[in-house]
Amino acid sequence: MPRQRPSGRPAGDRGGASAAGTEGTGSVREPSADDDSAPVTASGRPKGGLRAAQRAFTHARFIDSAVVEFTERGYARTTVDDILARAGTTRATFYLHFRSKADILRELYDRVMAVFEGIYADLDGLGCDPTLDGIRAWLRLDVERWAQVRHYAVPLAEGAVIEPEIRALVEQGYEYHIQSLAQALFADREDVKPEDAELAAIILLNPLMNFYDRYMHGRLTDTERMITLVAAAWMAIIKVPGR
Repeated sequence: MPRQRPSGRPAGDRGGASAAGTEGTGSVREPSADDDSAPVTASGRPKGGLRAAQRAFTHARFIDSAVVEFTERGYARTTVDDILARAGTTRATFYLHFRSKADILRELYDRVMAVFEGIYADLDGLGCDPTLDGIRAWLRLDVERWAQVRHYAVPLAEGAVIEPEIRALVEQGYEYHIQSLAQALFADREDVKPEDAELAAIILLNPLMNFYDRYMHGRLTDTERMITLVAAAWMAIIKVPGR
């Protein structure tokens, strides 16, 4: 889902310009993809492939370290210094990759959306010929993905409370799910108006998102019972009249 990142570097815990400057004074700077002193080939050309790989490795290390810290401390209580200590690197290097810790949430959002990509395609035909078995099968596919994003979704939800840009991103993702579900279930239904399809999708998603939140916070253990109850509610809404 394309989006533009705001320019500029906030101050304090989010700011990198001054922090990077003071970090570099009197200290050894880690090599980065932007470092002109990076290794060169025999012909004098930079080893772009190696530098790109090193940069990607460092970038991933920051994200993985942040996820661990967010899980242990919560997003609000985690500082950039906590992430640096976990990653074993410097502020100067961190601010070559991110403007703030909120930027890391943007990447977690992308990971969550990637896990659920294409899931609504599995609803093909279910809107016109819904069955409890078919709905339950799709819900199981959805729940299988929950475990894959658990450590990303919790800090995203926490960050959305205090970071306006993350809240907007999460709301954008929810709107995507509404439109995708409405399209998947009701696009071929002549008896359902587009505006009614969107309302129905909201109604269908609400209990699922509630259970999703409970699962993410460890308050839902019997997912099979949840699937049975949600499937019955979905069937009542998407069934074809007269069948």
